[in-house]
Amino acid sequence: MTNIPEQQTVTIEQALDLARQHHGAGRLPEAEGIYQQILSADPNQPIALHLLGVIAHQVGKNDIAVDLIGKSLAIMPDYAEAHNNLGHALQDLAKLDEAITHYHKALAIKPNFYEADRNILFAMLYVPGLSTKELFAEHLRFAKTHTQGIPRSEHKFANDPDPDRRIRIGYISSDFRNHPVGKNVYPLLSSHDRAAFEVFCYGDVSRPDAMTDQFRSCVDHWRPIAKTSDTDVAEMVRADKIDVLVNLAGHFDKNRPLICAHRTAPVQVSFHDGATSGLAEMDYWLTDSFLHPPDTQEQFTEELYRLPVFYQYPLYEDAPPVETLPADKTGGITFGSFNNPAKVNEDVIRLWAKVLNSVAGSRLLLKYKNWYGQASLQDRMTEQFAAVGINRERIIFAASSDTFAKHLAHYGKIDIALDPFPFNGATTTFQALWMGVPVITLCGKTFISRAAGSLLQHVDLGDLAADTPEAYVRCAQNLAEDLDSLRTLRASLRGCMAASALCDAVAYTRNLEAAFRKIWQNWTTRPTVITIPAG
Repeated sequence: MTNIPEQQTVTIEQALDLARQHHGAGRLPEAEGIYQQILSADPNQPIALHLLGVIAHQVGKNDIAVDLIGKSLAIMPDYAEAHNNLGHALQDLAKLDEAITHYHKALAIKPNFYEADRNILFAMLYVPGLSTKELFAEHLRFAKTHTQGIPRSEHKFANDPDPDRRIRIGYISSDFRNHPVGKNVYPLLSSHDRAAFEVFCYGDVSRPDAMTDQFRSCVDHWRPIAKTSDTDVAEMVRADKIDVLVNLAGHFDKNRPLICAHRTAPVQVSFHDGATSGLAEMDYWLTDSFLHPPDTQEQFTEELYRLPVFYQYPLYEDAPPVETLPADKTGGITFGSFNNPAKVNEDVIRLWAKVLNSVAGSRLLLKYKNWYGQASLQDRMTEQFAAVGINRERIIFAASSDTFAKHLAHYGKIDIALDPFPFNGATTTFQALWMGVPVITLCGKTFISRAAGSLLQHVDLGDLAADTPEAYVRCAQNLAEDLDSLRTLRASLRGCMAASALCDAVAYTRNLEAAFRKIWQNWTTRPTVITIPAG
């Protein structure tokens, strides 16, 4: 660990600057050591307490994070960044209401605090019972608030309007790395028809990894944009004469949809966001006919473009073999969920309790990284289950920081997976199915609450996508009572997944390219004058 040398005298501010440099570069042990040295000299240094708490949160020690950041706020109550990061840690402990309260406190202290406001937007996707109207209004408010400083003027793009020429496609993302979105889009980017499409990636990746290198090597042009302003990125995109700009994963992670508010390309597309961008400048939202059926009640600013298949995943060739049915060893059904605890709200717990009560002797296994090793999270979950009649003995917690293969191996302990709502699992659903575990989901009225159902349609398990809580319980009960069907399903699911449209990268890419060609042709038939920022 690199600490401040004993013989070197530095100020608190200098020590903090050095620690922040290590922290920003991902050298967490070095940063932690310096923060600890600062606190040894001044136990009430609020910035060191806060940032030490941020490190604890980054490594999944959210109990410790809440304690440390809470201490910093006791000393400095108007510390907006601390309120925001306390919200993060509380959200990951499934304390969603408290998290949102602290996001709002951060915003009250620091108006137009983008990170805190985005966290409110993101947290709302977890909240059960919100109407589509409420969600839409919040996304519109966010977009209006954070685009006010972007001036508009009319501009005629110089892009050649030939509808059949080679199209320049640009992808913007912070997820061109070892990340679920990165893994999902890599088969697409690596399968593009280079004769018909010239592919650019604008990577906001502060710490590149081996997968980042794979992205670099599989596209025509790589543009690093970490620490580059939205305005400068917009100018970069325009200079590259991008025809169709694809913003990946919207408000998730460190992605920057507001770049599109600068009107960087003739056609701008939202892909893998959880809701509308709220931006007038975002032309299309890619989806499918299950995520957004013809009578969808979800509201959005974009035009929907429905793909034949929305989700795409690589074959998990390094996955462990599918285990035999756990119920044959334990004598009872084990349900499970490996989703983020923030998704396990009180409505989910009430419904899962009904599932457990409908299947005698059943248990529920919960796992998400190493997070369920925290006492406060375990206590919160068991107390909420106890309140609806489920004893602590029926809830099992698994907590470990695993390799990918070891993580998947945990599916060998569960018979049936239960999907949360309103924020469904997408990658977790695919992983469960790949490991032979059927997933039961409750479909809602929004993209984010229909994700698991979209996946299930492509492996002939659409009957596990329930429309009502009662149907959800019946699905679980029917599966649990038919062990022969569960054994057959477990043995066949991986093959079905591998042969499905969910894993056919080439066909998926051709479908997406057809979409890009169509929306490009749509633009070539329209006036080319578009309002973009002045200057």
